[in-house]
Amino acid sequence: MIQDVLAAHFAQYPYMEPQDAVKLLYQAEFGPEHMIRDEKKSLQMLKDEMALLRPVEGEKMYESIGNGLCRWNLRPCMAKGIPAEDINQLFVETSRSVKGDKRSFRESLRALEEMAEGDETPFEAIQLDIFLIQYRDRNCPPVHHSDAYRQAYRPAYRVVSQKKLKDYLKALREKNGK
Repeated sequence: MIQDVLAAHFAQYPYMEPQDAVKLLYQAEFGPEHMIRDEKKSLQMLKDEMALLRPVEGEKMYESIGNGLCRWNLRPCMAKGIPAEDINQLFVETSRSVKGDKRSFRESLRALEEMAEGDETPFEAIQLDIFLIQYRDRNCPPVHHSDAYRQAYRPAYRVVSQKKLKDYLKALREKNGK
């Protein structure tokens, strides 16, 4: 249930703002489909991003975002020597296979509103209301993380199919004899 995913992320990331919650819901519904226009460019952007990253102690390899998708964190990938090409391949495959539904996304937004009204979010319901009025006026486009979220957590991930990722990691362990 999307409320469970949101609650887990609110507990893990208490500096989330309304747009971060909406980004999470958008990614859970539509995956990375809006991110990839050119596979080679996507790979180069990934390599450039990874070149700037430094390890963070205790960061999870991936985090479920619902709908069979997860955020695959890049820093743990680097620590384990996972090639950018493999990360990009799963990212591209996921973008081709996920087809979200606007109606379902709007239902998720309503669930978020109910959580905010019940004081189950790290932000006030009025903050979410203001954000969503403007967001819906723009026809619900993809959004970036808030400045507060980026500063607090330095997000670096790719959205991928959780099943495909688990299969990949299992094969990698077998290959490495672990």
